[in-house]
Amino acid sequence: MKKLLIYIYILAFAASFTSCEKEIMDYEGVDGLYFDVRWGEDFRSPDQWAHQYYTPVEFGAMTANTYTVQLRVATSGTIKDYDRPFSITIGKDSTDAVAGRDYVDFPKDYVIKAGEQYAYIDITFNRTPEMVDDTLTLQLKLQPNEYFACPFTNYVDNTKYDLPETQYGYNNDATYHKVIINDVMVQPDGWWGQNGLGSFGSFSRKKWLLMMEVSNTTVEDYADKNIMPMGRAGAIAESLARYLLEQAKKGREYAVLEDDGTMMHCPTVNTIDPNAWKYGDTPDDYYNK
Repeated sequence: MKKLLIYIYILAFAASFTSCEKEIMDYEGVDGLYFDVRWGEDFRSPDQWAHQYYTPVEFGAMTANTYTVQLRVATSGTIKDYDRPFSITIGKDSTDAVAGRDYVDFPKDYVIKAGEQYAYIDITFNRTPEMVDDTLTLQLKLQPNEYFACPFTNYVDNTKYDLPETQYGYNNDATYHKVIINDVMVQPDGWWGQNGLGSFGSFSRKKWLLMMEVSNTTVEDYADKNIMPMGRAGAIAESLARYLLEQAKKGREYAVLEDDGTMMHCPTVNTIDPNAWKYGDTPDDYYNK
């Protein structure tokens, strides 16, 4: 009997402790709304990605002329059994992307549905000439309402692996999120050459675009030197060199020039035709010799 009574006392004590623990764990804060945009390395699952300060749309690293981003908006507090609407506005002072030109206009009113914690904002961006020489920005701002406050103005994410990217700046105010859009083509990791040497020679946007056209390759083919090994690079360089030589032989007006006025060049040009122009030659250098 004594053992039974002791066992009953232990159960009663454990039950009271569990009850206290539940009371302690009850959420008493406000229902908050914040941007919770995450992206990172593909080999990691999304729940391990860092909360990012911005979303980049870099058309220079893709072949598509449109690209759709999905921005996640998250809630703090308890999940409700009813729909909760919210709205966003565009930060005009921090936005120079133009609706209807740089991006497709999109709704500004959304809903956190009953039983859910997230909503998503989809925005489609267009590749435009304005992005070639400039970086454009679209800034979004969450609006508080009767259902939500926006309290996370100094949001710090405890990431397990990667820190947030900072190429385009910092933003610890999770009330805001900006999308950065450009069409800047930088030398890819799979580019073989520099200073007029190597398979491709010196990099230029114009040369890369022409190279992809004549060799039927895409931006993704130049992502790194595993995808673009030296043997393949040599074949692509040969196709470009033959095209440049064919154009030059048609006459001066057909010669392909870089933006600085020099003859477009890759070293294979001189392998195929030792009498062809050298790196840095102008049309005068070539046609008047």
